[in-house]
Amino acid sequence: MRSTLLTTLLCVAIPTATVVAPGAAIAQPTSADKKKAAKEYVDAGLAAQNSGDYDTALTFFGKAYELVPHPVLLFNMAQAHRLGGRPPQAIDFYKKYIEAEPKGPQAKTAREFVTALEVQLASAEARKADEARKADEARTAEAAREAEEARVAEDARQAEAARVADAAGVGAVGPTTGPDGPDPVDEPTAGGSKPGGGMRIAGLATAGVGLGAVGLGLFVFGAKASTLSDQLSEPGAVYDPQKIADGEAANRTMIIATAVGGALVVGGVVVYMLGRKKGAAGSSAAERTSLVPVVSPGGVGLVLAGSLP
Repeated sequence: MRSTLLTTLLCVAIPTATVVAPGAAIAQPTSADKKKAAKEYVDAGLAAQNSGDYDTALTFFGKAYELVPHPVLLFNMAQAHRLGGRPPQAIDFYKKYIEAEPKGPQAKTAREFVTALEVQLASAEARKADEARKADEARTAEAAREAEEARVAEDARQAEAARVADAAGVGAVGPTTGPDGPDPVDEPTAGGSKPGGGMRIAGLATAGVGLGAVGLGLFVFGAKASTLSDQLSEPGAVYDPQKIADGEAANRTMIIATAVGGALVVGGVVVYMLGRKKGAAGSSAAERTSLVPVVSPGGVGLVLAGSLP
């Protein structure tokens, strides 16, 4: 149907070629012919518009306007743009119609459509702006969340590092106003440990080693020396210089191990007590105190170096 209508329109719009004599005048389309062709274009445009083919409708309305530039065709083109989902173009043609025919039969309708479409465009712009704002807020919130997670992770890492350092006996260090520059002072670590915790741990470890040394001396070398002595003291025992030498060596080792172990136990207890005192008083002097066991051919001793609180 549409192709038949289009063919009919084209036949009307394009005059059939005729043979004219040389010098004869070529007949021009009359005003009635233009109006007739324009009307057919308008009818075809309305038919296309009613079927939803708005681009074809605009083409026919444009051809009709070229033949007969009547203001109502501007209104028709505005209608086709509006129905085709092109508000800016529709507003432009509605305004052209209002300007050409301000008191025309469709002027009031055109003004109403202009107002409605401008509100629609403003709402669309506001919606886009709101969506953009929400997207920016979402990105900002996500960045803040990631920053907070990073901060929490860093705090946890620092707390764990402080806990490990305190367990290893490393005190916290901060600046003072001494004349020689910053001096080490003990402060609670990020994990909540008290001053002197490292010394207490070191004291317990030292005392434990001392107890092990005492046990080794008494129950291993002491037992060996006692066994060899009993064997040599039995009635009828054969004199054995090697057993005598082994027994004397075991006895000396027992004495040394017991003495060193006892010194370590005493030193460990002292270090532990100093750590406790430091934790109570907050003094840093105890942290700089060290106990070192000394073994020499002449005996066993314990050296205390540093200042006492």
